[in-house]
Amino acid sequence: MHRRALLRLLGGASAIATIPVDELFALGERTHAALSTDPSPLGFFDAHQMQTVAAACDRIIPDTETPGAREAECHRFAERIVADHYGTAQQKRFVDGLVDLDQRSSRASQKLFVDQLPTAQDEVLAGVERDARASAQPNATFWRDLKYLTLYGYYTSRIGIQEELEVEFYPGRFDGCVPIGDT
Repeated sequence: MHRRALLRLLGGASAIATIPVDELFALGERTHAALSTDPSPLGFFDAHQMQTVAAACDRIIPDTETPGAREAECHRFAERIVADHYGTAQQKRFVDGLVDLDQRSSRASQKLFVDQLPTAQDEVLAGVERDARASAQPNATFWRDLKYLTLYGYYTSRIGIQEELEVEFYPGRFDGCVPIGDT
């Protein structure tokens, strides 16, 4: 199985159980539409946090023959979802996870996560994933949130839908010259 096929599978399997799939997709589309109409930063993450989220998302879905998470603006999508839809405890967990990425990076090479080479960033993220899997509640971890938001943001973006999945949306059927019959 190719990496992108696996990510598509994970994206479909990770949907939040309390939100119907069609509403979840609509929320993703609305979020991307809001991002495209207002390109200014939301301000929930500071500049360094936003760069960290962008770098981490880009390691989860890097550029290949199609654009990756950074170009799909998954970092901005994540900020919007965390700010608007996460509770205070989840928001704190996410921000604490970003701090942890820098701490792990600094211990390994005295550099912040965003200043690492991609291979070193992958090693840091692999350590975060190992720790998340070993935790008592792996679905309540920063790693799960980061991965989920990256996949959710990517596969509800124009890039994810049209360029990666190669889905073309056409309007529904329109028969403009059909006679109206007796009803």
